[in-house]
Amino acid sequence: MAPVRINTSILSGLERKAIDWIAPRLPASITPDWLTGFGTVGAFVVLAGYALSNVSPAFLWLANLGLVMHWFGDSLDGNLARYRKIERPRYGYFLDQTIDVLGNFLICFGMGLSPFIDMRVALVALAGYHMVSIYVFVRANIAGDFHVSVLNSGPTEMRVLIMMMNTNIFLFGAAPWTVFGVSMTWCDISIALVSVMSMTTFIYLISTFAPVLREKDDAERAARQAGQPQG
Repeated sequence: MAPVRINTSILSGLERKAIDWIAPRLPASITPDWLTGFGTVGAFVVLAGYALSNVSPAFLWLANLGLVMHWFGDSLDGNLARYRKIERPRYGYFLDQTIDVLGNFLICFGMGLSPFIDMRVALVALAGYHMVSIYVFVRANIAGDFHVSVLNSGPTEMRVLIMMMNTNIFLFGAAPWTVFGVSMTWCDISIALVSVMSMTTFIYLISTFAPVLREKDDAERAARQAGQPQG
């Protein structure tokens, strides 16, 4: 049985309206697997846009286009399958989540290839995001609920923030400055803060959910022991 999907992100209402409008209008030739592939192509477009931003910041608009493509494929593949009632719960869940790992890497690695974001900062951001993702996946396996968003934020909000960052870079620039011998930009600081928030959220989530599981396991163990005959 597929985990129950829970999405309480800030943009979930608008996103749901968009998906509900788009899904019925997609032609039969567009399949969930096609959308998964399209979203992955979008992640490659993001990487290309960031790499080419070394030539001109205008290529950040290509990165933004790739993020829209990534959202379209990633958000609609499972929703289209559920709309058409052609779900393959095990295959779909497995493919969606594993392909997301590749997409996330391509996006963050692309950031690091740009002249505006240090590769080390980009990869730490990837690690922080995947820490929270691993919590979501493990919890889904144990509790049967799949949290698309955590603390009212999810992949869509992350994409929007990245697009806003790209737009601000294009409009206002991201000149580096040096602090204690370390060169950085406002983008580095912003992404580093998001990384710290992701890791702090991870620690908070496991520290609050683990005691709940321990209490349930202890109660079940006590119930089993109470039911055993006394020797």
